[in-house]
Amino acid sequence: MGIVIGWGNLNGVVSSNIYQESDSATGYRTGHSIVFAYLFLFLLGGSGLQYVLLKKENARRRAGKLDHLYEGRSEKEVEALGDI
Repeated sequence: MGIVIGWGNLNGVVSSNIYQESDSATGYRTGHSIVFAYLFLFLLGGSGLQYVLLKKENARRRAGKLDHLYEGRSEKEVEALGDI
């Protein structure tokens, strides 16, 4: 949660620097273009990264590489671990 809030604050710093008073005549085209590129990059890049990482993690689970985390534990203990 802290990362999300921190990232939002960082975006405020970026926005205050890319929207310049001199661009008001052009409808802030430069600022809007930078924000659009930023959103495009991180929406698609983040989604793609999440997809790749989850496929890798699921393959590790199917191969049994995480079974050692559950060995010797009761069902209640495994449930308390959550999604490792």
